[in-house]
Amino acid sequence: MTTVFVEGRRREKSGGVGQVPPPAPEFAREIAALRDEDYDLVLRGGARVNGISVTWPFARLLVGRNQIELRVQTLMPIRIARAEVTGVRRVRGPYSRGFKFRTESGRLEKVSFWPVGKAAEQLAELGWR
Repeated sequence: MTTVFVEGRRREKSGGVGQVPPPAPEFAREIAALRDEDYDLVLRGGARVNGISVTWPFARLLVGRNQIELRVQTLMPIRIARAEVTGVRRVRGPYSRGFKFRTESGRLEKVSFWPVGKAAEQLAELGWR
């Protein structure tokens, strides 16, 4: 049996509940629409995107060397260029560990991913630190 918890919060300045602003044009040019098999790693877990929270298994993080795509069920995919990310910050929750992607613009400030297993090492192997 799978239980899904979806939590909503008030509208945020960053484009509305469950949305993030688009990347800056210089980073948007570096993002390609890839198929699942074109990514090096696929992680399942939970996620929080600007006030919307989903539990495992309703979020997937598809990781390549040059871009990451976060897919959260019922939301638009969030594509992130490697050049946009200034660092990966680990975060702790009451029951698990997750991470956030730091950017100069702060557009991903309200986005976090909570993987199942030890994903930090796998991300680091692909150059995401």
